[in-house]
Amino acid sequence: AEETTSGKPEAPSGRQQRRRAPKNPDRQRDPVGTRRAILSAAATEFGTHGFDGARVVRIAEAAGVSHQLITYYFGGKRGLYEALSEQWLEESMRVSHARTFADAARRYVHWAHEDPAWVHTLTREEPGTRPPAEDERAAELFKHVEELRERQARGEFRSDLDVGAVALVFFAASIAPVAIPWIARELVQQDPASPEFIDHYANQVGQIISALAEAPQDEGPPVNGEPQD
Repeated sequence: AEETTSGKPEAPSGRQQRRRAPKNPDRQRDPVGTRRAILSAAATEFGTHGFDGARVVRIAEAAGVSHQLITYYFGGKRGLYEALSEQWLEESMRVSHARTFADAARRYVHWAHEDPAWVHTLTREEPGTRPPAEDERAAELFKHVEELRERQARGEFRSDLDVGAVALVFFAASIAPVAIPWIARELVQQDPASPEFIDHYANQVGQIISALAEAPQDEGPPVNGEPQD
């Protein structure tokens, strides 16, 4: 049932389901490494097929473990997705705690480049459906917006800008080379996956944010297609 659609009832997640330890020597030898291998394989699977299209049997095969071991550690596909979401949220909050918002945006660009699986997973989520771990993500995003509000109060970007809109714009900017590589390639005429481009692009994003604190405010909307004096 849990490998049908996210809208249908599923088995409880790994945090809720009672665990039964399978007789698997891998768990006894290196449980930390086994969990890491499972999560890495799951990130690739979700990034390639989305939540609904992902299959636990493929994750187990890629990780080199039994299907039962995934059930033991995570409770199934939903539990895997929740564990990955928690892992990505923790990393996201760590990145967002950079000294300045400009520094955080630069780090987001590099993070998306170095670990693209979370970007692919997010962009494959079905519109209009409730993804797993949505409540946890919403809570962390709220914290992020509140932190940006504090940065705005310190003058890191203009006070007339909507904090939520700023967060959305620069989140989209940070994942653009991974999420829409062919558009990035055409716009910049460079390979968006190259380290040279990522360094240059990250610095450009940071400079744009820094400029928001210095740019003069618009006098008003254009009149008949022409800016007001």
